[in-house]
Parts: sequence; structure tokens; C-alpha cells
Amino acid sequence: MRCKIFFLICIVFLTAIGFSVRISAAEPLAQVVFFGESTTAHLALRGGIPHSRVWSGKGSTVLFETVNRTRCVHLAAEGLDLTLPEAVALKKPKILVITVGVSGGAGQMPQDAFLENYRTLLESVRDASPETKILVQSILPLADGSVRYYKRLTKEAVLEANAWIASLCSDMGVPYVDTHAKLLDPQTGYLKKEYQNDDYMHLTASAYEVVLASLREAVLTHFGEVGA
Repeated sequence: MRCKIFFLICIVFLTAIGFSVRISAAEPLAQVVFFGESTTAHLALRGGIPHSRVWSGKGSTVLFETVNRTRCVHLAAEGLDLTLPEAVALKKPKILVITVGVSGGAGQMPQDAFLENYRTLLESVRDASPETKILVQSILPLADGSVRYYKRLTKEAVLEANAWIASLCSDMGVPYVDTHAKLLDPQTGYLKKEYQNDDYMHLTASAYEVVLASLREAVLTHFGEVGA
């Protein structure tokens, strides 16, 4: 009798382990790579994403104006600095989330130049790894304290740039994720106070929970189980 009980306990335990593994493997973001500026870089600091799946420049940012001309991906483990197409060709991520356009972009570049830059970026990724699925995330809101530091980068400029990005994504058939709206305080037009980590645009851990939930939903909506 004791043997039977022990046997049943073992089965329940192993079943529980198997179930846990399946749940973990089924996480839609498990094989997503994130590329972008400092708000993306901080996913490895406050968002719980492994450094290997968070791509940004060596200084933990990406200048949008030069994103297509510079080695904007620092792969620390490999000791490599690569252009985005080079990194995509090397790693061939299943899904790539791109979040750029605020540093050296919004409020700085005219519409035509901004759109051409973004289009070139998306086309370069497609050419480097046609099997990689692309998600484009909106530029995220600025903290209200940013008015003390930025002149041309304003909340209105961010909204304008996001409209350009959304339109381009529609034209190119690339899914666009509007996380900006989920972090925004509609009363002020700035990042909600509880999500502000500083006076610029950097996020708290709770804000990254919202960001990742938004992206998780988008992966399931647009790609189904491809992220599993």
C-alpha cells in the first residue's frame, strides 16, 4: 500500500514538473529579441529579460538618425558590435521587437526623413532574415519633468512620430503595438507618475510589466504560437 502511495506521489510530482515546463516554454515572449534605445536596454535591468535578448548600443542607447549607418547592437557575450542587419543575420531571432525613434528622431527629423530612415531599417531586417517576424512598438511617453531638459522633443512630437510610425507599419504590413497609450496619463499627456523612474523617459519595473503585457498580447494576436 505504501509503495502504491509513493508511486502515485511520484506521478503527481513528475506531472507537475512537466506541466510547469510546458507553461514556461509556452511563454509568448520566450524567444523574442528586443531592439531599441535606453527604454529597451533597461528591460534587462528592470523588466526581467535576459541580456542576450535585449539589443541596444554599447552605451545602452541607439541614435535613430544614424541607426542604419552604425554598429548599434552590442552583443556583450560575443564581444561584438554589429549593425542591426548583421546581428539579425547572425542570431536569426524568431520575433524582433523594434522600439526606436525618440533619440535623435521625434522632434528632430522632418517627416520624410524620419519615415525613410524607419523604412530602411525595417527593410534591412527583412532582407537579413526573411523568417524573422517583426513587431514595431510605439515610442513611449515622456516624463513630465522632461520639459526642463528637452526643447524639440516634446509630448506632441512623440505623438506625431508615433502617427508616422503607425502609418508606415500599415503600409508595410508590419504589426504596430501602441504601448504609448497604456502608459499615458490622459490628463497630462505624459507618462503616468507611478511609471516615472526619472525626469526623462525611463521606466519603473511596474511600467515594464505593462510594456511586456502589451507585447505579449501582440505576439499572440499576430503570430499565435510562433513565440512559444
